[in-house]
Amino acid sequence: MTENPSFAVGDAAKAASAARLRSTQDVVFVDVGARKIEPNVVRNGVPIAVHEIDADVLAEVVIGEPIIAYRIVAQTIPVGTPVPLDTSVDVVMARPGQLPVKVVKGVHDALRDVSISTAFGRLVRGKPQAQRLVARAAEGPLSGTDEQALRDLFLAGEVQIEDRPGRDVAAAVTTLRMLTTFGVDE
Repeated sequence: MTENPSFAVGDAAKAASAARLRSTQDVVFVDVGARKIEPNVVRNGVPIAVHEIDADVLAEVVIGEPIIAYRIVAQTIPVGTPVPLDTSVDVVMARPGQLPVKVVKGVHDALRDVSISTAFGRLVRGKPQAQRLVARAAEGPLSGTDEQALRDLFLAGEVQIEDRPGRDVAAAVTTLRMLTTFGVDE
């Protein structure tokens, strides 16, 4: 078998492939201790082995990788709860873009049946003010200026914020928080 020159992989492609094996998160938490911690990942009752991947071989085989973003949408132990070592935590992962916005309680009524992907495109994608508003809301109640920016953002996304439960500023903030958590910028 001869190598197809149109699929030849150069040093740049190998470096890119090796980089894809690294986390894309800004912060990655790793347990550090005196003893080695063995992973205990189980799928359908069968332990999943850890395999060392040869990045060079992968670079020769993989022309491009599909980006399939999964997010943890539920887990058996609430986030931030301290647990003893060796505690099992079951997680539910989903492709959130396909889920309806109403998967999170307290979201804006006008977006409940819209997919997360669609709502993300309307309210977050390409709109840096969305991230800023979520950060400001995490600090406490929004100022009058920020509340108006929130109303303008939602209005631009064809959603009216009203002064009634399910359509108010609180529901809009909850919606924006969930979209920045689960939305995927494609």
